[in-house]
Parts: sequence; C-alpha cells; structure tokens
Amino acid sequence: MNTLYLIISNDEITIKTRISDILKKHKLDNEIIKIDLEDNPIDNLLEELDTYSLFDETKAVVGYNASFLSSSKKIDNDSIDLLEKYINNPSNNIMILVTDKIDSKKKIVKLLKEKADVLEEEISSKTIITNNLEDYKMDINTINYLVTYCDGNNEKIINELNKLKLYKMDEKIITKEDIENIVLKTVSDNIFNLVDAICLREKTKAFNIYKELISNGEEIIKIISVLEEQFRIMYNGRLLLKDNRMSNDEAAKVLGVHPYRFKKAIEASRLESIKSIFNKLYDLTGIEVDIKTGNNPFISFELFICSL
Repeated sequence: MNTLYLIISNDEITIKTRISDILKKHKLDNEIIKIDLEDNPIDNLLEELDTYSLFDETKAVVGYNASFLSSSKKIDNDSIDLLEKYINNPSNNIMILVTDKIDSKKKIVKLLKEKADVLEEEISSKTIITNNLEDYKMDINTINYLVTYCDGNNEKIINELNKLKLYKMDEKIITKEDIENIVLKTVSDNIFNLVDAICLREKTKAFNIYKELISNGEEIIKIISVLEEQFRIMYNGRLLLKDNRMSNDEAAKVLGVHPYRFKKAIEASRLESIKSIFNKLYDLTGIEVDIKTGNNPFISFELFICSL
C-alpha cells in the first residue's frame, strides 16, 4: 500500500476529509504530526518520517503549505535532493504533502506524480452535506439551496449545517425555511445579486441592493473592492475559457478562486462582451483610486450605476 500522498487544494474541508480518508485507509488514529513547511525546513519533515516510536507504530506526517511544489517559492537543492531520495525509498510512515497549486514542470512534482497518490479533485459541497447529515434528512433542492446560501464555501456549509442540526434536533428534517431562519447571509450574497443587476443594466435593482448593503452596515470601500474582484474574475475567466478552452473548474484553479465563485461570475457575464466587462472593471478601479485621493466614494459609485 502506498505511503506517499499529495493533496492539491485550497479548501480546508476538502483537505481535512482527504487526510481523514487516508488515515482510515491505513487504519490509523486521527493523531497526526503537522509540520508547516512555510516556516519549517523539509529536513524536519523527513526527520519525523524516518523516526519510529518505541513500538514501531506507523505514523502520519503532514507537510502543510508545500509551496515549493509551485513556481511561487524556491528552496535549496540539498533539501529537494533529500526529499527525492525519500520519495524513491520511503519508510513505512505516511507522508502527506498539502499545497494549493503545483508547477508540473518541476522535477520533484513529476516524481511525486509518479510515486505518490495525487488527490486534487475538490470534494463537492453536496457530497460534504450528504456525508455529514447523519440521521437527518434534506431533499436535493434543499441541499442545493444551502450550497447557494453559503456561496459554495465548504467551511461555512459545515458550520451552518451543524447549527441547522441543533435547530432541528427533534424533527430531523431540514427545510429551505430552516435555512432562511438560521443561516446568516454574508455581504457576498448580495454582491452576487449586485453583479447580476449591473450586468443586466437594471439600475433600480442595483441601487436598491447597494442601499440595502449600506443600511446593513457594509462599508462602501468593501463593496467596491469585492465588486472589482468579482469583475476581475469575470474578465480573466472569460479570457481563459475563450483562449485556452478550459473547463470552469480548470480556469478557477488557474485563477486560484473557489469553483462556485467562478461559476457565479461566469454566469453573471453571459450577456456581457469581454470589452464591456473590461470597461466596468476599469471604472471600478478608477473609483478605488478616487477613494485613495480623497474623493467621495458614494457619489463616484452612484454615478457608476447611473451610467449603466
């Protein structure tokens, strides 16, 4: 049985689930040795892997933030050589490396792909809900509603699902109404709606959503910043899908954004040309510059909506 694993993900719930599955596969307890490779050298990881307990029990050693596997961080050749030697001749202990991205051209990455079990598919939000329902019941429409309500954020989904289970402890049936009563909406929920209204040039709707956000205590600077980021995802995403013929998930991974957020951005842009998206992104960037130079952000943003 393989003792080498590489998890490629930036989703905490996916990472935790993958590690738990690996431990179950090897019939190990949930106790693991965690090493942050952002702050610790590879040598510490290898030392743990080559060290056995008094009773020679197998242990799992997880190296988080293995960013040296991507092009973003360089590491000394001696450490890489030692890691390569270990991968070619591993101990009985379990090595799990975790990173959010890889550079497939790197020699060490090619070796890991050859020798290790590579787990890079994100666990879907629906699967996470289903696996954590226990003896509770939710129909598929309610599951989809919870995913949408939580922006596809798996960590939030788990937290809110636990609240819903406590709320429905007696009945054991969770409904859409329960979600609306218990789950708190975030600024991004209305931001998605605001993006849709802007793309559809629905000025009145855009103004109403914007005013609601302000009345709920959201800062105008944050609203503009999140909007700008969403239009940037929209613009770069459309370019990737057009020029490279990627799938949504592949493009989301290249941009380093959550697949759900990418999907919402692309859906919102369906009636917009790439040039139109760029112009809106340019305008929003200009508003941020106005804010930094002391101009009134409310006037600038309201003029932006009026110009749709």
